[in-house]
Amino acid sequence: MSSWLHHVIRRREMTGLIGLSFVFALFPSLAVAAGPTVKATRLGQKIIWRGYTYTVVKSKGKLVWKQGAKVAVATASATPTASATPTASATPTASATPTASATPSASATPSASATPSASTAPLSKGVVIAQSSQILEGAVMLIDAKDNNGRIQKFAISRYSGQVRVMSRICTHAGCLVDLNGANLGCDCHGSLFSGFDGAVQQGPARLALVVYKSVEEKGEIILLK
Repeated sequence: MSSWLHHVIRRREMTGLIGLSFVFALFPSLAVAAGPTVKATRLGQKIIWRGYTYTVVKSKGKLVWKQGAKVAVATASATPTASATPTASATPTASATPTASATPSASATPSASATPSASTAPLSKGVVIAQSSQILEGAVMLIDAKDNNGRIQKFAISRYSGQVRVMSRICTHAGCLVDLNGANLGCDCHGSLFSGFDGAVQQGPARLALVVYKSVEEKGEIILLK
């Protein structure tokens, strides 16, 4: 189609739409009769258009709008007003003021019947192997004492920073006795050297530290715990 012909058709469509709008403006009843401009898409569809109810019906195989009853516009008929304002009928007054009949007094003040005195508390379970005064700070002491089974054992007891340790004097390499070697404990059999502080290995051939027993310092005594 040529552009000239397309232009002519377009002008005719616009002229027709303008004329139809002018007619509807002069005669509103005709616009109502023409029905809604919304396309009917399903049977039973309902809308309200220009104050009327429209329903989609089927006519001659097509879906069309059918005009129904006019929709009434509800308006507020009246404004409710307050009918009455309730007022207080009476003001209650206090009839009587209760007074305290009696004030209870403390009949007796309990007193401490007895204050337990610091009796000699039992020592920890074990045997005493040395006195605290024997173990000097920063030193190691060798001592023979009975263990919890009543057997004589050879112990090395050290005190460093106030902490006491009780160690076995049996070398963990071949079972020889260790003796003082300065601040350490040395084995003369094979040259192993252990710390006098905690029994740790300082020099081999021993690989395991000396046995450290569970002990406690209590009331001026070194106790080997069970």
